[in-house]
Amino acid sequence: MNNALVMLLGKLQGVFGYIVLGLVIIEWIVLVVTKKMESNKEGWVNVLCYVLESVPYFFLSKVVIFGTMMWMYEHRFFTLGNAWYIWILAYLVYDFMFWLVHFLGHKVRFFWCIHGVHHTAEEMKLTVAVRGSFFGILHIPLTVIWLPILGFDPFMIFIAEAIARLYGLYEHVNDNFDTLVGKQTFMERLFITPSVHRVHHAKNFIYLDRNYGETFSIWDKIFGTFQSELDDVKPVYGILNDNINSKNIWQIQVQLWKDLWKDIVNAPTLADKLKYVIMPPGWNHIDGGKMASAYRFDAWKEYKLKKKVSRPVATM
Repeated sequence: MNNALVMLLGKLQGVFGYIVLGLVIIEWIVLVVTKKMESNKEGWVNVLCYVLESVPYFFLSKVVIFGTMMWMYEHRFFTLGNAWYIWILAYLVYDFMFWLVHFLGHKVRFFWCIHGVHHTAEEMKLTVAVRGSFFGILHIPLTVIWLPILGFDPFMIFIAEAIARLYGLYEHVNDNFDTLVGKQTFMERLFITPSVHRVHHAKNFIYLDRNYGETFSIWDKIFGTFQSELDDVKPVYGILNDNINSKNIWQIQVQLWKDLWKDIVNAPTLADKLKYVIMPPGWNHIDGGKMASAYRFDAWKEYKLKKKVSRPVATM
């Protein structure tokens, strides 16, 4: 790989890190001063998760990620160039790939064991954006690593990813800040807003597995996974696993893997063992289990029934 490119990317990553750190500190201070912080400990756990997630990247990113992307660019199918519209196209393709990889993070249990760490947070704040798994390198790079073979310059992809990650940081802003600008319904038509992303982090049955986009909401609307925040259903954050303490770094990082391993060991056949790895969370070999879509269907049925009952009865 070109040494100048490596140095430039390193500087960009450093700048990104300082920006993220600065915004996180500002929000943290404001929340503490205004006594809106629910848990300082969970915030520190978020930061520690980021450190753990960064370790594999520190040792492997230049060889595994950067090296692979440069090799693919040298063997690209097309030469797209660096025109302004190619930058826009690169961002759109990146964002769609984020949606797809994020979708798989919820629909394939192996990937959920990685991505689920991010969802264990029970309070929304900027540090949640960096709450990741030590094994994140097996999941997150799938968004970008193959894009250069289509003709996108790796440098272009890294810039697009940095911009998208900054936008993703904004999506995790604490609820108390988001109330200053409201729900932003008009923005939801095209973009993922903090309100829309709160739905994604909610463990309310009616909100499960919705809104996978990072920047644009169009992918969720195209594939039928979009859900706006309901005025009368406040999001409750976390995951449907009572064995995980959101403030316990060990449980956050390993409990989902322990549960998966237990299910694999108890599965009677090789096919069932494999299904526990690739099927969605909630699946089991006994009766098929109950997955997010079923919980969501029942919750919507109950919600609509309550809304119907709560309507005023017409009088003569």
